[in-house]
Amino acid sequence: MKNKKKFTIAGIIVSTLIVLSLIVNGTLLQPKTDIGKTQDINGLNITVTNASLVNQSSKIRVQFKVENNTKQTTGIGAGNFHIKVGKKDYQMTGGDNFGQEIAKGETITGNGYYKIPKKQEETLLIYTSPEGETWTWNLGKVDEE
Repeated sequence: MKNKKKFTIAGIIVSTLIVLSLIVNGTLLQPKTDIGKTQDINGLNITVTNASLVNQSSKIRVQFKVENNTKQTTGIGAGNFHIKVGKKDYQMTGGDNFGQEIAKGETITGNGYYKIPKKQEETLLIYTSPEGETWTWNLGKVDEE
């Protein structure tokens, strides 16, 4: 009887440890991305809210939120961004790409579409300002929604 209780308790402890290690490893091993991160770019607060492959293709849709905190109307669009996978750059491609002027104090949302290879591990989104400065978001490995 005592041995049966010991085996039962040992089994529960082992099961608990296995479940805990799977939870911890699953959380820690997930790649860190910058999705949801806001960057202040000369008064424009740009947030990448989502990134996903479009219909199992080699096209990515990046969803943006842009808030204009400057003192003037400012233009921005998907063409100000490009994608980098490995050492190769990918430019904006066809789709309902956002691009417009934003009045001071206003916020817009929109999508940008870019070609990428179907197989990628780390996808970087790079914004280039009119002055040539760059900011980068790590999108991680982009999968279909």
